[in-house]
Order: sequence, then C-alpha cells, then structure tokens
Amino acid sequence: MKAVLRAVQDVALLVARLVAALVLIAHGWDRWQVAGIDSQLAVVQAAELPIGFGIVVVTIAFELIGGTLLAFGLGTRLIGLGMAVMNAVIVFAIKWEHGLDMNVGGWEYNAILAALGLLFLANGSGRLGLDHLFVRPPDDGSDLIADTEEKMCHMFGVV
Repeated sequence: MKAVLRAVQDVALLVARLVAALVLIAHGWDRWQVAGIDSQLAVVQAAELPIGFGIVVVTIAFELIGGTLLAFGLGTRLIGLGMAVMNAVIVFAIKWEHGLDMNVGGWEYNAILAALGLLFLANGSGRLGLDHLFVRPPDDGSDLIADTEEKMCHMFGVV
C-alpha cells in the first residue's frame, strides 16, 4: 500500500509541476512579449515598489527559466520557494486591498500559486523529476558513502 501511495504522490507531483510550469511560462511570455515590460513596470510603479525595472526583469526571468526547470523537475524546492515568496509579495503589495475575488483584481489566484509553491518546497519533484537524480530524498535512510563503500568491497572481493 505504501508503494501505491508513493506512486500516486509521484504522479500528482508530476502533474502539478507540469501545470505550474505551463502557467509560469505562459505568464512570463505574456509579460515579456505580449503585454510588454513597460506595462509590467507601470504595475510595479503603481504599487510603489522599489527598483521597479529590476523586479520586472527578475519576475519575467523567474517565470520563464523557473517554469522550464520546474517542467523537468530541476530545482523544484528552490522554484517552489520562489513561487511562494513572489506570490506572497504580489498578494500583500498589490492585490490585498481588492479582496479575495480575482474577478475584481483580488488575490485568490496568487494565493493558490503561493500554496502550490509551498507544496513544491516541502515535497520536491518526486521520483518522476530530475531532482531525484541529484538530490537524495530526505526520507531515504540509506547512507550514500556506506552504500558505495560496501559495493566497492564486494566488487573487489574485499570482506
């Protein structure tokens, strides 16, 4: 049963990563190529946030690069942290006064993305992401050095 639940978790994380990646890339592309940097700068300046141009460039780069990495499950925990922080800032600096309803400029959408970011931060990419090839899961009780040493001893006939 534990193996089935772990497989379901891996598939759920894959689907969530792919959907979040699509959303991030689409928003980054829209900010950069469709709406344009100037319109994004106007939003940041209206919120009276400092270093407006820097915030716009970092946001666009994060959405495009982070979305691409997320699709492959690379740097998932870091991207999750970025999603949570970026969307929390958007909620509190820009959208809070509009209330929850996104139909009137509210923050519900950004709250969902922030929560999704926290899930990625807590769970990583799962076994179906490339993070798994580079980072040992925290619940894996094996000792990499001892495992390698044991394999080397068996390989060379040393007991």
